Amino acid sequence: MKKIEAIVRSERMPIVKEHLGKKGVMGMTISTVSGWSKRREELHLQWRGMPLSYDLVPKVKFDIVIPDSQLESVIQAIKESARTGDKGEEGDGIIFVSTVDQAIDIATSHDGKEVSL
Repeated sequence: MKKIEAIVRSERMPIVKEHLGKKGVMGMTISTVSGWSKRREELHLQWRGMPLSYDLVPKVKFDIVIPDSQLESVIQAIKESARTGDKGEEGDGIIFVSTVDQAIDIATSHDGKEVSL
């Protein structure tokens, strides 16, 4: 099993969620998060015409556990749906992939391949 953590722009959340559903992702956790990247000093925003400095930028984080066989298609779905425009823009997000050694369903105590992803 693999765990995908994808941090994307907040406004792209419904689009990413819809694409993941079409790829057969049965469950996910979505959290509101905030942070900054290596380019935070270049972030210049305005609110009501006034310059605004952001210490932390709001984002959305998807946590998804999937079978190894779905990894490439799910990553592709996230990249395509989270990207701004044709080529993407700085700040569109990041995807982390890690291996899950074990998953245990609390209600049934099933683990491993018996856990419903």
